[in-house]
Amino acid sequence: MFFKAPVGKYVLQVCRTLSCALAGAERVTESLSEKLGIKVGETDASGMFTLLEFECLGACDRAPVVMVNNEHWHERATPETCAKLVDDLKVRGTSALSGCHLQVER
Repeated sequence: MFFKAPVGKYVLQVCRTLSCALAGAERVTESLSEKLGIKVGETDASGMFTLLEFECLGACDRAPVVMVNNEHWHERATPETCAKLVDDLKVRGTSALSGCHLQVER
């Protein structure tokens, strides 16, 4: 979970474990890659986004899951909503994310 090179303001980590994979995580990754113009492991030219794949985030019933900056979640991601997710992150930041359904308010 340490980075050896600079990463973007938003590190998008797509879960690729079995439940997410069966629910279309590969297509989510492809859609994000296309929208950002980068491959997995790269940061876009603006320095705003880094795209990574990740192992189990433990939300199999809400798959596929995208974790942002090791803290924020976006559940039930689809290839169709990825472009909007990126655009919303640019404008609204992490408030654009759906959050984790298990998050308890303090």
